[in-house]
Amino acid sequence: MANSDLPAAANGSPAEGAVAPATALQIRKTIYSHDPLTRSDMALVLAVARRAGRDPCPEWTSLFSEALTDYVVHQNVPPDYIPQEKADWLVAELKRGGGISSKSEFAMLIDVMTSALEVPPSLATFALKEIETAIVEGRRDAITGEDHPAGVVTKSDVEALRAVLYAATTGSVGHVSQEEAEALFAVAHATAGARVDPSFDDLFARAVGNYLLAISLRLPDARQALHREHWLDEKETMSGVVKRMFSRATGAEPFNVLMSPGQAYEADMAKLDAEDAASRADSETITTSEANWVIAHLTRGGDLTSAERRLLQFLGAEAASIPPMLRALVDEANRGQSRAASR
Repeated sequence: MANSDLPAAANGSPAEGAVAPATALQIRKTIYSHDPLTRSDMALVLAVARRAGRDPCPEWTSLFSEALTDYVVHQNVPPDYIPQEKADWLVAELKRGGGISSKSEFAMLIDVMTSALEVPPSLATFALKEIETAIVEGRRDAITGEDHPAGVVTKSDVEALRAVLYAATTGSVGHVSQEEAEALFAVAHATAGARVDPSFDDLFARAVGNYLLAISLRLPDARQALHREHWLDEKETMSGVVKRMFSRATGAEPFNVLMSPGQAYEADMAKLDAEDAASRADSETITTSEANWVIAHLTRGGDLTSAERRLLQFLGAEAASIPPMLRALVDEANRGQSRAASR
């Protein structure tokens, strides 16, 4: 969308980087004058966002998050499940500006992720990489607004990491993915020897430990949720009533048809329950492949960071079984903690 297509209030901002409340109001009226929101509406919102500067009016920041969240999260079938296509689109749009470039963009991204029942891992990984870049390069305005040297991890940085890590990811709530765990290792290594807020060590240990040990709280994925919606719709139709009456009378499905949406949904849920039961049985055991993954990330060069030592202590306390090669590192971390405590 060209600038000439923008509402007059957007083109008539008093200065580059200024978005007045009147601008936000006119854009709101423009994009919400029809339903649903369109890609052209998003082009308008993003065009204004790129001119909004670092301190836009609250009316604009509110509209920016609301519109993107409505489009990316709520306007889907089923609603509140972000499809991969929209996640890829959002990442591409943010990358066009060189990555997350303002606090309002980061706030929008967190709003999008925390409003969804399902977030593709690629979107969460992008957000974590942006925080990592802000920490390593010192590009603070984009995330927390703080101004301090590169390579320092502050409490605000830790809270930003926490917000991304525990947004809903595909198929689960509160479960850390391998990509997210690896992003945390990258932060730990990049900031080794620098000033790191103590809360980072605990977040790192619990988040990576979550990836290795935790049972995620499973949610129906988008396909299963759609089964559920179709099933509910079917229950309200006459054909659904007739089907149920026939089934009760004969003990069989009418005409020996394929599974109904309701049956498919229940079958999916039964499968999910069985998978969760199997996962619970194995969750507290560190496998050989998991141990090799941890060791490879711990030994990429240099001494262990305090966050990595905290992870080893966490695994020693929480895991029911640890392969010998990793157990040796856990025991050494525990001995180091005992020596430090005795001083």
